[in-house]
Parts: sequence; structure tokens; C-alpha cells
Amino acid sequence: MLVVLEGCDGAGKSTLAEFLAKLLNADTVHCTAETPNDYEFFDNIISAAITKNIIADRFCYGQFVYQEKEDRRLSKDDLRVLETRMLEADGKVIIVTAPEDVILARLASRGETTNMPVKDILSRFEKVMSKSILPVMRYDTLGTITNQ
Repeated sequence: MLVVLEGCDGAGKSTLAEFLAKLLNADTVHCTAETPNDYEFFDNIISAAITKNIIADRFCYGQFVYQEKEDRRLSKDDLRVLETRMLEADGKVIIVTAPEDVILARLASRGETTNMPVKDILSRFEKVMSKSILPVMRYDTLGTITNQ
């Protein structure tokens, strides 16, 4: 099984990933700007998730939120093929959210900032995820879970 956690920096993805990894006896993969983030990288993670539980703390969707088209390592067609493969791995996507003031406070406590307003980041995630072929859940780190 593959559980993908997406959302704004500071939303609580890593904390949720740690919890789910323990609960599901899963390995955790933390995708960052430093990981390859190309088709092969994500496809390898999906292949591994067919035989073991993996929690992805951020995955292929983030680059469609944070990067301009010319800077992405994936095309929209690549994304759809990866999503089809994710279905084979019993893929689940959870958008992790929190109120903007909570996100900003969490980032400030870590000495981090965002490169765009939080509301714009959240809006971009909603736009990308509205086109997903996978079921998408939303988890507000202050306690609300909803299905798309």
C-alpha cells in the first residue's frame, strides 16, 4: 500500500507520516527538492509499495504546485501514468491542511518561510488534486477528515 501525504510546508505531513508509519508498519519516504523527483524515482517507490507499506511524505504532486512548468521533471501525462500505477499499489492520497496562521507559526518556529502566500499554495493543491484519478482525503491537523 502507498499512502501519499501532500500539502503546504508546515501543515503537519511529517508528523502524520511518523504516526501512520508506526500504525501501518510502513517505511517512510520523504520527497524533497533534493530527491530526483523524476518519473523513475516515483515509479520505483510505487513498485516497492506493491509488496510493502510505504508512506510518502510529499510525492509527485508538489512539483505541480511549487514549480513552474519548465522547471518540473514530470509532465501531466507522466502524472496520470504514475497515478494509474499508484492504483495498483492500493494508493491513497491525503491532503494535509491546517489554518494559515497555524502553518505560518509552525514555519516560523522552524525558521522557515514560504515563497508564496499559504492561501495560494492551498489553492494550487486543490486545483491539482481535483484532477486526480485517485480518491483524495483531506486531513486538517486540527482534527477534521473529509473525502473527495
